[in-house]
Amino acid sequence: MKSKVSTQPMSASSFTKKANLAVYESLNFEDRQDFEDAIRGFIAPLESTIIKDDSGEVVWDIDKLDFLNDTAPDTVNPSLWRNAQLQAISGLFEVVEGVYQIRGQSIATTFFFEGKQGVIVCDALGSTESAEAAMELYYKHRPRKPVSAIIISQSHADHFGGIQAVLKYAENPDIPIIVPQYFTEEALSENALLGTIMARRAEYQFGKNIPDGTIGSVSIGIGNTMSSGTMSFALPTVEIENEIQTMEIDGVTFQFLLTPNTEAPAEMHFYIQDYKALFVSENANQLMHQIYTVRGAKTRDALHWANSLDKTIDLFEDEEIDALLMIHAWPVWGKDQALNHLKMQRDLYKYMHDQTVRLANHGYTMDEIAETIKLPKALDTYWGNRGYYGTLKHNSKGIYNFYLGYYSAHPSDLDPLPQVEAGLKYVEYMGGAATILQKAKADFDNGEYRWVAQVLKNVVMADPENSDAKNLLAMAFEQLGYQAESANWRNIFLVGASELRNGINKDNSPLDVSGVIKNMPVDEFLKLIAVKLNGPKADGKKITLNITLSNSNQEYRIYLENSVLIYKAGELDADPDVSLTLDQFTFYGIGLGLLSPEQAVAAGKLIISGDQTKLNEFLSLLDEFDRLPNIVTP
Repeated sequence: MKSKVSTQPMSASSFTKKANLAVYESLNFEDRQDFEDAIRGFIAPLESTIIKDDSGEVVWDIDKLDFLNDTAPDTVNPSLWRNAQLQAISGLFEVVEGVYQIRGQSIATTFFFEGKQGVIVCDALGSTESAEAAMELYYKHRPRKPVSAIIISQSHADHFGGIQAVLKYAENPDIPIIVPQYFTEEALSENALLGTIMARRAEYQFGKNIPDGTIGSVSIGIGNTMSSGTMSFALPTVEIENEIQTMEIDGVTFQFLLTPNTEAPAEMHFYIQDYKALFVSENANQLMHQIYTVRGAKTRDALHWANSLDKTIDLFEDEEIDALLMIHAWPVWGKDQALNHLKMQRDLYKYMHDQTVRLANHGYTMDEIAETIKLPKALDTYWGNRGYYGTLKHNSKGIYNFYLGYYSAHPSDLDPLPQVEAGLKYVEYMGGAATILQKAKADFDNGEYRWVAQVLKNVVMADPENSDAKNLLAMAFEQLGYQAESANWRNIFLVGASELRNGINKDNSPLDVSGVIKNMPVDEFLKLIAVKLNGPKADGKKITLNITLSNSNQEYRIYLENSVLIYKAGELDADPDVSLTLDQFTFYGIGLGLLSPEQAVAAGKLIISGDQTKLNEFLSLLDEFDRLPNIVTP
């Protein structure tokens, strides 16, 4: 008789305790410079350590991180514990006179540059709730001058999600919103086209559904805990288009440097002579970042990333630099220290790139490279390069994939069976689940957790009701998580263990991207509609729609043929199946299934001519994505 799946995580094994103790021998924990830098310039603690949305749901809570005041427990890698303690240092800080940073209000930070008439806000945090709390904290301790401009340094949502809250503090609604070239396209492609599956994978990476604590999440590497809340968007008014571009903003001169296809597809650095401050967005951090982000995103160009840091050094090394500003970390003070940190980060990414490519040319596969590559001691022992977010293993795989793709070149890897079918055959070939479990238990007792996880995946995929396999797989995941230096890896392993033990939490509120979607350009929305089209269901169907947007007089011809959706802007078809006249938000609502055409007509928001059944037929071909697909079970 099979046992029940245990709902309780286990403690650290003897192998995990030994592995974590060994970390103290390999790194200099006596070096406390980062702690000194992280508290430098402290003005005031956060006013809002717990933030709720309009419905009363908690979207931010760092009070629960008090456990980090203790020494590292057996269940946490001591190096990751150090990172978590540093990320938990929060509040309002003066970097230099006139430049202020708020840390701990969201997974990113925000900077305030005081101009001649108002304040320039750089990066708007991940939600409107967090951004409002940050603004109020700043104004409690600094003059309440209006927001005179907003700079969004890159295209990831944790940098712009709170922008609508920041805009409320501007006297003029037409203040400059300054972004790097291609910001809008990249921001919306990541958060709309692939928003559903990326959000699900992000729950693993950021440990959303496990508690913060010594047997749960202790950090997210680049921040202290997972945030949620209302995501918003605003179309930019100024795009930095030249690689090097100088611009005066509210009496302060900014020299911008575009760094596209680095940590984000659209990103930029800048230098402010007035404040002797160099800002490098998310291309330099107090850790190793991700070349391939495990939540899923376009693989980054490691060589271009390194070269962008090198270009930043060359461009500004003759300038006065009092402080180096990074959006996910505390500053580095002093020119020598700032340039050294940039060089160490540059060399980290350059080394990973060059050595991965070297080993690939020797014929090593992606997995073999991950097992072979090692950092030189100078790069490896530098605290600012440790793998709290990215890891050397999965970054090297990302670089390999960037150039050579997923295929190892071995013919048997060209068309392998998918995981469920493969699992069934593995279990059959290995003598059945009971035999595998007996051997896996022995390997677990010997501390061979990686192999146990690898082999038991097949058993669970073949028989998801096998509670013994799920229990042992969860136990292996937990030990791997407890040993991980990367917050991402720890969270992923522990979320996987939790879902094996308890199933998926279906009560979680869905990711709210309405604030992004309702502000997105029509062309970007139509790209989303195109990927929602169910190709097999649309086979053999041919539908033409004319769309006239009453709020902007924009016209679109949309036609479905060969199970593909094509649209043309600025033109209408001479003989459509159906024509719609409606405003943009109504169009978006109908396209997303938030209201029916009948409801829109009844509300006086939609005028239809032609064959309405064709519209209903078209809408029936659009998929609704499951926000919580299975990951650790089939």
